[in-house]
Amino acid sequence: MLVPSLVETTNHVEPKQAFEFWRCTALAAFGDIGRRHPRERFAAKRLTVASAGWSLTHTVSSPVELEFRSRHVDRNARAMVVIGLGLDGIGYHEQHGRGAQLNPGDISFLSRNRPFVAGTQSAYGEIRLAVPREVFEAWVGDADAFAGRSLNPHPAGVAFRTRLCTVAASIAWMSEGEAQTAIEGVLHLLGHLVDGTARRTKPAEVSQAAVVSLARAHIARRMHDPDLAPQDIQRALGLSRTSLYRAFAETGGIATAIRDARLDLARRRLEAARDGKVRIASIAYACGFTDVPTFNRGFRKRFGLAPGDLRPAQPQANRVSPRQPDPPRP
Repeated sequence: MLVPSLVETTNHVEPKQAFEFWRCTALAAFGDIGRRHPRERFAAKRLTVASAGWSLTHTVSSPVELEFRSRHVDRNARAMVVIGLGLDGIGYHEQHGRGAQLNPGDISFLSRNRPFVAGTQSAYGEIRLAVPREVFEAWVGDADAFAGRSLNPHPAGVAFRTRLCTVAASIAWMSEGEAQTAIEGVLHLLGHLVDGTARRTKPAEVSQAAVVSLARAHIARRMHDPDLAPQDIQRALGLSRTSLYRAFAETGGIATAIRDARLDLARRRLEAARDGKVRIASIAYACGFTDVPTFNRGFRKRFGLAPGDLRPAQPQANRVSPRQPDPPRP
């Protein structure tokens, strides 16, 4: 069964009523909502995917401002921590004596068990993942230590940002089990990114399904690099050697997973019409192989045919028959 999802949009609302509609529906649970430029045309769209223990939203919207006051805090509700990733636009937030301007690529943190203010100064796009406080603290760290903070774009955060964007783009078509594994992987990467910033109350152990998912995503992003090795994946994803190797033990090992991913990509390119004129050696090198003989042997072993067998037969050029000598005259 697919995880429950909901798409909300102002596209079907009269332009003059669009903001009021959005304020009273999509943003109704977020406190007092306002606009910096009330005369400007308003438009918004949001995908929400939610399960029992988390929710993920992907929003594209005109600017809004909100104040989440003490009266908005539901003392009986489960305390949630919201992890945000800015995709477009300029925003801001303040909570717990901390605040920041938020730019594309920034990772932000807010806790819904205390007041905060937030908003944007321009049209924006963002992804927000909300998880229970105890889950956040198991994977990342002390929720109070993160509330109101933000992390600026940094190469160390590429894996987390890429993974969260990938999950947001596909989670509405996942089963609940697949979605739970995907969320677990995102939290693991975030915990690895901020490791040491705030002590975790009880370290969580990532499941083998999440390890496989994270590793395959990293392989897909780095397979063109001939130097990609299992230890690179281990370091980049913050995994122990044991957990990485155990996750791939029944499928031939992590090195085999890297090789097979490269071979699968090479086959797709060899079968693609647009790559019909690209040399086989060029495709092999672009997929991370360092020499053609090794690529050829691996390809034949995996697929039972040579790379050249996938290339469509080239039509023979029209040949001009040699002129036959004139018959002798009687």
